[in-house]
Amino acid sequence: MRDFKYFCAFLSYANGKIILFTMSSARTRIFASAIRDMFKRHAKVIICCVALMVVGIILGGALAYREVDGNFEVVARVDAETSSGKIFLFGSLILLAFYALILLSGLNNKTVFIICVPFFATGFILGRFALALIMRYDVFGIFNLIFVYLPLILVSFALMLIAACTAIGAPRCECADRGGLRPSFVKIVKLYLINLAVAFVICIIIGALVGGVIVVSIF
Repeated sequence: MRDFKYFCAFLSYANGKIILFTMSSARTRIFASAIRDMFKRHAKVIICCVALMVVGIILGGALAYREVDGNFEVVARVDAETSSGKIFLFGSLILLAFYALILLSGLNNKTVFIICVPFFATGFILGRFALALIMRYDVFGIFNLIFVYLPLILVSFALMLIAACTAIGAPRCECADRGGLRPSFVKIVKLYLINLAVAFVICIIIGALVGGVIVVSIF
């Protein structure tokens, strides 16, 4: 009788695991389908934004290199200025400006080109900071790049890309025709808040684990 109870308990446990696995697989399929659908509907926007970021990375790195003629002053770890709070606050303000521009780009067809600014600027910042971190701050800078700056900028880029597709692809309404914001406003604000939460985790928590977040400077 006891063995039968154990067997029933095992079957119940196994059945629960199977249900959880099935639900997880279903969520994964739904998410993958949503990503494919977004790419199909907004392929031009996504390709343009990625291209703008790549151009920004190249230009940002090239200008940073040119500013010092390739002679970067190496900074020892003990002399590097670190401040997780400052980087988080600075990043939050930049993200606020970027999301505001994305919102403005969704007003009408005349303002849609504003959407180029945040993606080019994101690439420019990444190119400039990546070069400085590698050339000036040695191993500590590379750790900061891999575990802090690169994840922060790439996640922000992905969320802003979703926000851009939301702003441009949102259906028109009377408020938009009168010059007001589209109904996508709430969705984009939510994406900004998610971005802030991710930035907090990366800057404050992960930043503490790697020994601090470098306040990057070219000189």
